[in-house]
Amino acid sequence: MTLRFYGMSENAREVQMDMREMVDKVKAGQPLYGVSTLPVDVQGMAARQSRYSALFFAVLPWFNFVNHNQHGVDTAKYYQQAERELEAERLGKSSSS
Repeated sequence: MTLRFYGMSENAREVQMDMREMVDKVKAGQPLYGVSTLPVDVQGMAARQSRYSALFFAVLPWFNFVNHNQHGVDTAKYYQQAERELEAERLGKSSSS
């Protein structure tokens, strides 16, 4: 169970919830990971310094409060799913007219 909280394993429910949340953001035209006012290099530094911080938490608690987009996730899957859903909605509306 602990590995799941460290992001080393996932369950199907979490994957589905993530897909739904991110696809909804794509469809609404919102940035996937929010907007940050920090420079890109500072965002990158925060991402690198906190990447495995949970594994070392007992020695040095390290929290990341920086909003950044460097999560190591291929975001193309969210945009592709949003395109499929929008196309299905468009086809559904045109066939019912």
